[in-house]
Amino acid sequence: MISDKNKKWEIILTSYAKINLTLDVGGLRPDGYHEIASVMQTITLADTLWFARIPSGIEVISNNSEVPSGCANLAYRALEVIAHQLPGGVRVLIEKRIPWGAGLGGGSSNAAAALKGADLLYNCGMKEDDLLKAAAEVGSDVPFFIKGGTALAEGRGERLTRLPQLPVFWVLLVKPPFTVSTAKVYSLYQSKGGEPHTPGLIAALQKGEHHKIPALLGNDLEGVTVSLHPEIGEIKQQLLLLGAAAALMSGSGPTVFGLFHDQVAARQAAERIRKKGGWDVFVCRTCSPPPDRRDDKEVFYG
Repeated sequence: MISDKNKKWEIILTSYAKINLTLDVGGLRPDGYHEIASVMQTITLADTLWFARIPSGIEVISNNSEVPSGCANLAYRALEVIAHQLPGGVRVLIEKRIPWGAGLGGGSSNAAAALKGADLLYNCGMKEDDLLKAAAEVGSDVPFFIKGGTALAEGRGERLTRLPQLPVFWVLLVKPPFTVSTAKVYSLYQSKGGEPHTPGLIAALQKGEHHKIPALLGNDLEGVTVSLHPEIGEIKQQLLLLGAAAALMSGSGPTVFGLFHDQVAARQAAERIRKKGGWDVFVCRTCSPPPDRRDDKEVFYG
């Protein structure tokens, strides 16, 4: 429990993690980013953000010492983007559950929640388009977390298209005890050609062919990260052997997720993996978050 919770907090929001069901990487853009196409999905593993008004300025604190403060924190940077629209300052407490540097979008999710929280805190009435524009200034994945659910992200991640909601899967997340540099992984990526993963998954979602989904996942960056950290490939194989319908690295890694059709199988697999030790293991499920509510926050098992 965090002592700062004893202060007066006026707004409390949930900040959901994501997984990349597909990630197709294209060529370099003029701005130095790679063109991507990715089907992203929110999951119920989540942080909680607590907001309060202060006379002026921005304060961001966390219960996790690894989380940066000040302008190095994406939530702080998000608040800087809209500070000129706020009549006062904002204090934010981030209660972390999403592992830091895991490829699950924790920092980007916090930034999106910070934008929503500040808007609600001062009743600014920002439209979704306004939030998306501000989010795009902060980071590539931040706009996705304004929408959540199942969505196609294109460009550098800022162009979003809602997709038919993914059916509920239970998700087993396994994070090895290290982080990877997203910039390094992208710099080492070399296109090998082949068919992109994203169009097939979109077609299955649109046609309601849900039985095809596990076979249609794919991540162009997985091979790069596995070459740097072979244990990621080992985790993926373990998940498949333990009954996952599909297993894939999320984003640039290092977290690997397995999709299961039921909770019992996911939790049994999690117990088997925990016995090996050394890895962070979470069981959660896919979700489409209701706007600015805390539903589903507790639906995960660390």
